[in-house]
Amino acid sequence: MQNISLSLLLCAALVVPARFAAAAADDWVAQIKVSRGSVTIQRDNRSLPGDLGKRLKENDTIVTSDNSAVGMTFEDNSMLSLGANSEVILQRYSYDPTTYLGAFDALLKRGTASVTTGNIVAQSAEAMRLMTPDAELQPGKSGSFAISVEGK
Repeated sequence: MQNISLSLLLCAALVVPARFAAAAADDWVAQIKVSRGSVTIQRDNRSLPGDLGKRLKENDTIVTSDNSAVGMTFEDNSMLSLGANSEVILQRYSYDPTTYLGAFDALLKRGTASVTTGNIVAQSAEAMRLMTPDAELQPGKSGSFAISVEGK
């Protein structure tokens, strides 16, 4: 009996750190699928290269420069693309792949963006918002749309 208890304790000691590692991996909300030119990610007061395959977190700011573009795919299969001289902040993102419920809020501070909605909007039309300094857009239904913020 003592050997079984010791074995269970040892298994628990191995499983708990794995659960914490999985929780840390859940912080990632999207991945860069296309990166052309100079793309940077601002995270925790650091500037990181926005290279192909780079994973993104909630509250990251993605910035493109002249002749640059970036395309991101989110956990719910939403896609967000930025053109040259653009800046977007991923303000809020949550997604439950079992229920498809979640929320997606992004602020386009400048430049151009193209969005294709994913499972979040398919489940709840009001769950996605793309904001600019002067307006707020809610897709309302699944589909694609583009937005431009000039002179900012």
